[in-house]
Amino acid sequence: MSILPLSVRLSVLISLLIIVFPSSASVVMTNTRVIYPSDAKERSVQLKNNDSFPNVVQVWTDINNSESTPENADGPFLALPAIFRIEPNRGQLFRLIYSGGELPKDRESLFYLNFLQIPPLSKDNAGENQMLVMLKNRVKIFYRPVEIKSNPENVGREISFNVNKINGGIEVDVINKSPFYASFVDVKLISGNQELKVPVDMVEPKGNKLIKVYNQQFVSIHPMKVKFTIVNDFGGFIKYEYEIK
Repeated sequence: MSILPLSVRLSVLISLLIIVFPSSASVVMTNTRVIYPSDAKERSVQLKNNDSFPNVVQVWTDINNSESTPENADGPFLALPAIFRIEPNRGQLFRLIYSGGELPKDRESLFYLNFLQIPPLSKDNAGENQMLVMLKNRVKIFYRPVEIKSNPENVGREISFNVNKINGGIEVDVINKSPFYASFVDVKLISGNQELKVPVDMVEPKGNKLIKVYNQQFVSIHPMKVKFTIVNDFGGFIKYEYEIK
């Protein structure tokens, strides 16, 4: 994996601060996720620099390590180019090429794409101590086998919920029968005139996730409903309801 040029590293005289904070980044990806079909030779990813000055960007992938760096990156994708410059208010494409082995053909596999925004040091303060703040963004890569024939837009219809009472609250079992990852934005359990938020982020294909919610005031009154929102391939929100009898 390529590393930053020596001139950039030597310019950081005080310290180097890397912040994982997408909302502050001015270099952004045009989509919220990457879908990589298993029969694709490569996938192009578009970045946009919204700053009035150029930025250098470094790209790498990992399997599941939010603290990953270009030096310990273990994702099975080759990024070309791995380091590039984006001019002010311009876009830039880079390519992702799958370089790993065989993966399950009956469900998606998940990886992560990281891109690090490296702004220039101020010329007005050349020779003085400066701090270079580098912003790291992280998005999901869904490796999708072409053998899957079902429609990813129907993921929400293959989600079900079971609710059980536990000491001090309830336990919600979120079941995903689909071959796709289910990414949730919002999940609410409705019982009578009560509403309880259930913290669910993502459930793997053909899997489930148990969520314990401690709330002694919530009373389970059947039938109950679950209102939930799923993120689709394009970053859009799709709302569903599921009735628990």
